[in-house]
Amino acid sequence: MAGLLATCMVAVIAYCVARSFIPALQSPGHRPEVDLWHVAMGWAMVLMLLIPVTQLVSVLWLVVFVVGLVVALTRLGREASSAAYAGVGMGCAAMVVMLLPAATASASAEPAHDHLHHHQQAAAPSGSMGGSWVNVPTVVVAVVFAGLLLLLVARLLQTTRRSGPRARRVDALCEATMAVAMGYMLLSMS
Repeated sequence: MAGLLATCMVAVIAYCVARSFIPALQSPGHRPEVDLWHVAMGWAMVLMLLIPVTQLVSVLWLVVFVVGLVVALTRLGREASSAAYAGVGMGCAAMVVMLLPAATASASAEPAHDHLHHHQQAAAPSGSMGGSWVNVPTVVVAVVFAGLLLLLVARLLQTTRRSGPRARRVDALCEATMAVAMGYMLLSMS
């Protein structure tokens, strides 16, 4: 499943990069910075799905996605395309939740980063490892998962509308795909 989702993320990344340069792929109100956030999230998920991610990489990505979350929250409601920022905010929140345990693992809990690889282990190392980390409360994971589920439903509904530009439906499909991948990764943490 991880390989399939990583492949889907590469397709989303390719589309977002192409959309940045090809006006025909851009929906009305297109925001290039939204593409940038989607590309960043996509690459981070590809790495997290396929290879062990080190603590340093986790910390760097964590900082990036905290910034993304702040940017999305400050633009939400202020911009004409606030729905796009809602998606970015939800995605960045999910990335923060996924990266926090690995980014905060102490040296003696080094295997904590391995939960990112293939998403088959718990988000935090077992108590017998003796390290420390920030364990994201289950309720936070559940709230973020519910937000991703709402985003998924909203974006899937957009893909079925025949009115409006085709580019907007493809944009919605990309966000729906990202929501599925993030949801899978969040469920794998618990």
